[in-house]
Amino acid sequence: MNLSKLTAATILALTIALPTGQVLSQEKEQTVDTNLNQAGENLQEAGKALGNSVENTGEAAKQGLENTGEAVEEDLNNAGQAVERNYNQVEENVNETAADAEENVNQATNAIEEESNWGWLGLLGLLGLFGLAGKNRRTEVVHRDLDPLDHNEVNRTTAL
Repeated sequence: MNLSKLTAATILALTIALPTGQVLSQEKEQTVDTNLNQAGENLQEAGKALGNSVENTGEAAKQGLENTGEAVEEDLNNAGQAVERNYNQVEENVNETAADAEENVNQATNAIEEESNWGWLGLLGLLGLFGLAGKNRRTEVVHRDLDPLDHNEVNRTTAL
């Protein structure tokens, strides 16, 4: 807008200054009417130039807005693609980490199984069998009246 104001002011100043200079330098045969007609034509040309300047400024602003819109749209597309690439990379990293963790768990499980001694389970089974072998035996408890204990003599009776 400042450019169009400057252009309009320059054209207007020239329009007024040129005919005035011509009036002073004219010979006496030229009339004031001729100078006024010339000034009118100059003003019309200045108006056309100002109109063209305003029109050109409007077109330039419109083109600038279009260019800005296109640039913003392109930047948004680029940003969306970057976000998608980052998401895919993170997803891939998570999948790799999960696979590595699963492999580590499998290796640890295999190592534990290889190092384990299962012989204790066999011994536990044998103890169970011995316990079953004596299952049908009866134990009888006999109650007797006992005399008070003498400190010098200790007798105990145990019956099976």
